[in-house]
Amino acid sequence: MLYQHFQCTSVYINMEEKRVGPGKIIEIKYELRENNSDGQVLEIMDEQWPLKFLFGKRTMLPVFEEYLSVLEEGQRFEFTLDPEDAYGLHDIDQVVMVYKQELVLSDRHPYEMLDSGDYVQLQTVEGKKLTGAIKDKTDLFLVVDCNHSMAGKKLHFKGQILFIRPARADEIEAGRYIEPNGFRSQSTLRQPPNE
Repeated sequence: MLYQHFQCTSVYINMEEKRVGPGKIIEIKYELRENNSDGQVLEIMDEQWPLKFLFGKRTMLPVFEEYLSVLEEGQRFEFTLDPEDAYGLHDIDQVVMVYKQELVLSDRHPYEMLDSGDYVQLQTVEGKKLTGAIKDKTDLFLVVDCNHSMAGKKLHFKGQILFIRPARADEIEAGRYIEPNGFRSQSTLRQPPNE
């Protein structure tokens, strides 16, 4: 009988590096629905287009990060954020009327091309910036809802932590995730989305 000799090498994995925390780049997939797990789908981030961010830099909703803070690479999550913990309640004071002559317009983006339902970034001649959805348009003025598009909504997240790594020095300095090599995902987890 022939025996083969196999050399075993141990690989040390620092589990702290695979735990969510400040100074880490977190890569996640998720499905976002309105209200609960049966609600209308608002957004899907999957393995090919995951969300990547530098944890703890206030680029994400604080309560969202709080839920993720106890997780490790590979773990799944599911939670619901009330509007107050997400993008706030819909504020009627953020719905503004602006007259055509008050806007800085260009040939590239003429007033005539703007339409109800469009999401716009406008600037007034006084330098005020408006970002939001056009709710109404006449020949003389626009009504723009400057609330976040998810204001007033209860948000239900279901997903998985795909990959965690320490942030590089350039990411720490910039305070955000920076694409290192053109590859969209470094995850080794390749299960179907949210299964």
